[in-house]
Amino acid sequence: MVRRRYRDDDWDRDFFSDFFGDFDFDFRRINERIARMLEDLRKNQDTKILGPYVYGFSYRIGPDGKPTFQEFGNVPEMAGLGSRAGVSGNVREPLVDINEDKDHIYITYELPGVDKSDISLKVTENEVVLSAKDGDRSYQKEIRLEHEIVPDSASAKFKNGLLDVTLKKVRPTDKEGRSVRIE
Repeated sequence: MVRRRYRDDDWDRDFFSDFFGDFDFDFRRINERIARMLEDLRKNQDTKILGPYVYGFSYRIGPDGKPTFQEFGNVPEMAGLGSRAGVSGNVREPLVDINEDKDHIYITYELPGVDKSDISLKVTENEVVLSAKDGDRSYQKEIRLEHEIVPDSASAKFKNGLLDVTLKKVRPTDKEGRSVRIE
């Protein structure tokens, strides 16, 4: 590879182009995917699912140091573009952020335009299922958890379109059982 020689005042331009060059590939790939989806939508206008279409992604660095993308929206599954199982037509998949510490899992859902009374949240030992419907807006998301949780410990707060859910992880000592004092 031939490298161009830079003057001292060009150092910052070279540094940033090398640093952000890695991101350029990912963003170009996402842009191509969105273009293919829009083209397929244009070709398949006879489909029963009519807009508005919502599609987006979040980009973050995972705990392993690798970049991860999370898609959200209501774009139906299309050939060659991967699976969008469980999301169709008028149902949108909300943007979700999942964080955890030693004892808890924290989930934040973005649900713009929904009232607290229209949200249904169900928690099992290893899954969280959210559905919300308010007029034309409808959201649905199922999350399979890597850690087992205590369903009775779930707490949720909703404010300004954000639903914050806190779940307590099952500790190994909880699985072994507890000693019971005999009277």
